[in-house]
Amino acid sequence: MKKQLFAAVVGAALAFPLFAQAEGFYAGANVGRSELKLSGDTPSVKKSNTGYKAYAGYDLTQNFGAEAGYVDFGKLTTTFDGDKLDVKSHAFYVAATGTLPLNEQFSLFAKAGVSQNRTKVSVVGENVNDSTNKTSAIFGIGAAYHFDKKLSLVAEYENFGKVANGDGAKLKADLLSIGLRYKF
Repeated sequence: MKKQLFAAVVGAALAFPLFAQAEGFYAGANVGRSELKLSGDTPSVKKSNTGYKAYAGYDLTQNFGAEAGYVDFGKLTTTFDGDKLDVKSHAFYVAATGTLPLNEQFSLFAKAGVSQNRTKVSVVGENVNDSTNKTSAIFGIGAAYHFDKKLSLVAEYENFGKVANGDGAKLKADLLSIGLRYKF
């Protein structure tokens, strides 16, 4: 996984000069509150963490575009049958975006797409380590304040649905975040 992330970062860095020339291209980073909710045969557990995301997109028109990014939801820790259970989850996503400009400074946006989620589960007392991949739908809404034509402050909510399930348990994730977006 680290090799894939490294390759993606190096590839993006090498392609950056090409993207910088493309009008409509943007990149951003957000930080905020992620929520992981584990439910199933046992009582539900909900945990809020600091989550973050890095993303890039392209506005095809003033109202429509596409976006791809990486989200880290953090870690959920709980006790199960006397053993410590750690659950970590992250996702790569692609989404279609729609933007509604309200005026020169403000706009609203929404996105819908698909995410590839990776969840690692470890049970400390039993020496169990497992990881799963699951594809799920992503939906999001947000607002942007444009300082100028290049830099914007964004606030958004994204729901990633079920990022993992198995053995009668389901893990859901969402992210409420704020960040900066730079348009090239």
